[in-house]
Amino acid sequence: MKSKKSTSPVYRRLVNLFKSRVARGVLVLIMLALSVLGMFMLDNKNGIRDQYLSFLNSNFISDFMAFFNIARFNIMLNAWILFFICLGVALFMTVGNMLAPVIVSKKYENKVVGTILYYGVIFLICGAIVFIAYMLGLFNTFSANDAGLFLNLIYSLLICLLFIVLIPIVLVIAYYIIKLIVYLLALVVTGIKKFSKDISNEEKAARLAREQAAGTEEDEENYGVSTSPTSAEKLFPALVKIDKAEAETVAENTDISLEEMALQFQSYAINNHKIYYGLPLIRSFLAGLGTSRLIILEGLSGTGKSMLPRMFSQFTNSKAFFAPVQATWRDKSDVLGFYSEFAKTFKTTQFLENLYAASYTEKANLMVLDEMNLSRIEYYFADFLSVMEYPPEDWKIRVYEAQAGQNLPAKLENGCVTVPTNTWFVGTANTDDSTFTITDKVYDRAVVIDFDEKVMPISSKHKSEAINISAEKLSKLFADAQANQSNRLSKQETEKFLKLCDFMREAFDVRFGNRIMVQIESFVPVYVALGGTKEEALDFMFARKILRKVDGMYEDFVKDELANLTKLINSLYGKNTFKETERIIAKFTKKLV
Repeated sequence: MKSKKSTSPVYRRLVNLFKSRVARGVLVLIMLALSVLGMFMLDNKNGIRDQYLSFLNSNFISDFMAFFNIARFNIMLNAWILFFICLGVALFMTVGNMLAPVIVSKKYENKVVGTILYYGVIFLICGAIVFIAYMLGLFNTFSANDAGLFLNLIYSLLICLLFIVLIPIVLVIAYYIIKLIVYLLALVVTGIKKFSKDISNEEKAARLAREQAAGTEEDEENYGVSTSPTSAEKLFPALVKIDKAEAETVAENTDISLEEMALQFQSYAINNHKIYYGLPLIRSFLAGLGTSRLIILEGLSGTGKSMLPRMFSQFTNSKAFFAPVQATWRDKSDVLGFYSEFAKTFKTTQFLENLYAASYTEKANLMVLDEMNLSRIEYYFADFLSVMEYPPEDWKIRVYEAQAGQNLPAKLENGCVTVPTNTWFVGTANTDDSTFTITDKVYDRAVVIDFDEKVMPISSKHKSEAINISAEKLSKLFADAQANQSNRLSKQETEKFLKLCDFMREAFDVRFGNRIMVQIESFVPVYVALGGTKEEALDFMFARKILRKVDGMYEDFVKDELANLTKLINSLYGKNTFKETERIIAKFTKKLV
């Protein structure tokens, strides 16, 4: 699969600038103004320059001309007249080209015919000016001296154009040099902070060790019990405490279908908490849980991303742990913890403790990574992304290098924590300049839900009570929906959808592997069982999984191919069927104007 390259804001602004007809016209006008200045500089004896522009006689420009061996001339009146005729024609054509869209759209209903007539009039006027000059005999006085003059003028303009091009290049290089310096300084500051944090952690670990040692001595005096320094209680005290706690069971009090669950969940959030989620969003979230172990809720801050998993955990009486991601997270130790050589104990995180505790409950468990793209997801979450590709029995992540025969917590087999099958990871991601771009490696493994718009208050008359449902029951509902042949895509429906995929490959070189198609085949039946349609499900997955790969492409052909994609969708599924796809196409097209 071809990964999308992220373009810098500076590059995008330059591309959009030179796409503008006005910007190109202004550049030509600047060159025409420079040509007038060049004529004055090339004239050896010029009364106007001597009287009003005497500073041009000897300055850095004249030195610049001498450096490039640009000779001066005694310019006669006929050469000046020819120059201003050419200047007038160029000026007239440039301004006419800048005003063309406005005049054509106002004067002509047929833009093609209007454009032809408009430019025909411009070329006719310019031709008339040149013809009049020819009839007056102005071109007959053109000499070899004049030819050398105009060649030197063109030479001077080319040098000016070169410098005009070099200036933004130099500015861009300076921008990236400054950015590199700031990045290096940030690395130094981050390193100092991390070093200080490590020292603080070691001090805390030492204090904890002293307190535990004091407690151990007291226990030995009171009870005559000796604790081994390599025991599980010493190494993983928090996890051993979880082992000793009573396992949680779920007393399921309802037999609910997926469609009823979606409606009741929406009603629960509306009537009990005044939180409004549309049914398509709720269906996408629940179908996402049946498709992938990683759900990403992406959008602007304040649109209710974090509240959705919180509401679901309350509605289903399940577990939800919220871990605020830090910008300093670099690897799995920031998520799961680390072994302190000084204290000889493992410093567990709350994330690890809650993940470990999930093995002792029948409830569904949501591990929520809040603002997960504050740091690079593929760095600190790499191990989780990898193991989720394996069968459930291999969902194990190493947190500690265990020694032979070492006593460890019950669920920490060979130093590896198991990701239980009742666990899903939900990440919230803000779309602003303070966060990192989420890469295809993450997007392709997750189900991504956009929170682009604020939902207006809505009402619901369905049941609003919370339910008790185990993770096993929830997974069975998903599996039953996927096994229902009427919910699945038929051969004809799959072939129709593959035509869109083939178009994306041929038009945009957007390619993807079997993972995305497997996700689509799992997502659609669950979405249908939740009360949606196959077309809505395909629209959601096409927009989030495939079309989003076009974002960041600014080549000239993209706008036309997006229009062709819209025509193909309308011919296959009908207009306004793929609403989300059409909305994103309109959003991308707007960027390209």
